[in-house]
Amino acid sequence: MISNNKIILGIDTSCYTTSIAAINLDKEIIIDEKKMLKVKSGNKGLRQSDAFFQHVNNLGDMFEGLKNIIKDYDIVGVCVSSKPRPVENSYMPVFSCGYKFAKTIASILNAKLYQTSHQECHIEAAFYDTDIDKDTFLCIHMSGGTTEILLVNRKLSGYNIEIVGGTKDISAGQLIDRVGVRLGYEFPCGNYLDNNALKYNTDVHNLKISSKEGYINFSGVENQIFSIIDEYSKEYISKISLNSILDSIYKSIVYLSEEYNIKDVLFVGGVSSSEYISCNMINKLNNHKINSFFTKSSFAKDNAIGSGIIGVNRFLSEV
Repeated sequence: MISNNKIILGIDTSCYTTSIAAINLDKEIIIDEKKMLKVKSGNKGLRQSDAFFQHVNNLGDMFEGLKNIIKDYDIVGVCVSSKPRPVENSYMPVFSCGYKFAKTIASILNAKLYQTSHQECHIEAAFYDTDIDKDTFLCIHMSGGTTEILLVNRKLSGYNIEIVGGTKDISAGQLIDRVGVRLGYEFPCGNYLDNNALKYNTDVHNLKISSKEGYINFSGVENQIFSIIDEYSKEYISKISLNSILDSIYKSIVYLSEEYNIKDVLFVGGVSSSEYISCNMINKLNNHKINSFFTKSSFAKDNAIGSGIIGVNRFLSEV
């Protein structure tokens, strides 16, 4: 055991969730807190300025509430998701809020400051929670703003990530939320559609999907759904929507698995927490001898656990 008293704080301020975590140097989770940003009823999202303002308030409140826990530990580093993806010029204003907060804390405590990306945070959290043991794998990042298929090479210093597929228009999460809002549900709508699809035991007809060489278009699916949305039950529409996402991603994975000769696929992001999608995807990919790795919902959705673990890895590499 290295030390269970020294901790790294992880911070992630995404488009819809404020997250903080504390991980000790033995990679045990001490704190895992998250707070969803508030979206007005009927809206399909938040402006970056509104999200930034909510993050400022949330971070202050969350750390105030946790200060009695944190004071018993030696905070030796802070790791923050400061941008969406680990590439040059990747930027989104909401992540600046987390970065400024992390920089201030690190400076006051004379602790190390580490930066990572939101996408790497997702991958690290899912890697931590699953038994995937390969350093090269495909990663399906499905969330409210992103649907990307990634070729990932894991190294001690982090990840090499290449986009090899994904959507060319709206994301899987956007499709789910647009359909859900039209059905009268509160944003975000994933849980409503997931529960509906799980309890609808009757077959539904197939929509025409667009998936070619790993790349997908969901706008056509959206148009097809909206053309019939008033003719069927909420349960039927929910199942047909998730089936379209499932079939599109499945077709892309099969193609890319053969293209890169990779049989291990890690799923991250809020959409991957869908029980309906995960159960059916595992069965479909098993037929191609492709291994699917899905994490628990708390690790799949936006969180700061991945940031904290990445911070631990970097801190230990410097010791």
